[in-house]
Amino acid sequence: MSYQSCHFNNAQKSVLKYSPRQHHILAEKYISLLKNHTDTIVYLTLKNHYSYWYFIKSCDDTQLTGFVKLNEKWVYKVISLSNILEFC
Repeated sequence: MSYQSCHFNNAQKSVLKYSPRQHHILAEKYISLLKNHTDTIVYLTLKNHYSYWYFIKSCDDTQLTGFVKLNEKWVYKVISLSNILEFC
């Protein structure tokens, strides 16, 4: 499955270097807010304590489909909503 690449401007790139502070983060009880989002970037913390920016291409009742930002690359990854601890 191929996706069109994304191009970010300098302001967007600088935001992606930011890690949200605790008072910006929503707990897993608000996961339903992610449902039906497309083409949205969020900061996720998983239950295994990995945290990263995630570009949501689609979301259904059980999972997010999209890309994880690892260093300077976006890598395709499907994430189960039940594995998300916090998000922003």
